[in-house]
Amino acid sequence: MTMEKYLLKRTLKEFHGSSQYHSHLFPGKSPLILTDGCAFVREKMGAWWLFDAILSYQQDKRLKDIPFQIWEFKQLKNDLSWLLSCRGDTGEKPLLTQCIEFSDFPLEGIKIWVINNVALLPSEY
Repeated sequence: MTMEKYLLKRTLKEFHGSSQYHSHLFPGKSPLILTDGCAFVREKMGAWWLFDAILSYQQDKRLKDIPFQIWEFKQLKNDLSWLLSCRGDTGEKPLLTQCIEFSDFPLEGIKIWVINNVALLPSEY
């Protein structure tokens, strides 16, 4: 593991709660509210597109009555592609998945929870 990955993972573990909320806007959509940890992921890890994707799926009929969502973005082991998925709870089958052919995301994966339109890291709950 590189020093950069180590420092990013260590920093992500330090987020507990949030001192403020940040809006993530996408044209024609209601804003997604981000905690400090998710704002860090968006800004310091260059993942604006990840929150665009999460926000764009909020109007999908499969997520309509799902107030608690577990989003996972992970690199697949067989090639350089990535998988973005959303499930309603741990152990459930994904409600939706999207294959992404390439990403420069600096970690091998991340989990983000969305609870009533607020995106947070699991450690911030």
